[in-house]
Amino acid sequence: MMDFRDNGMCFACGEKNPRGLKLRFRLNEAAGEAEEEIVFPDDLQGWDGVVHGGLLATVLDEAMIYAAGAKHIKSITGEITVRYLETARTGVGYKVIGRVVEDKGKIILAESELVGPDRRPVARARGKLFKIKA
Repeated sequence: MMDFRDNGMCFACGEKNPRGLKLRFRLNEAAGEAEEEIVFPDDLQGWDGVVHGGLLATVLDEAMIYAAGAKHIKSITGEITVRYLETARTGVGYKVIGRVVEDKGKIILAESELVGPDRRPVARARGKLFKIKA
């Protein structure tokens, strides 16, 4: 069994990672939700001014993990499916929201969404999270 420890270097949320996003999710324990605001800098682009899709997937993934954390469940991603609905732009403020959909014992079903300043969804994800002991 692998030992899962947080050493502060997570690319998405680690405070010690100098190149990381340093996300700080607000948790809603009762709803099993996590929420954060993010502006993607230019160095995370794919095409000129367009956020790289892998970074969107990373943020959506992290939101689901934190949503499970809001329910006091430590987890890792077993599966994620991302649907890109619109182009995300660098330098624009977005909100990412993750939520627990169902606790199925060893697996958590979760979803997340990235919404733009106009509140329109830019990308959505669904995932299966494996519970772990930390």
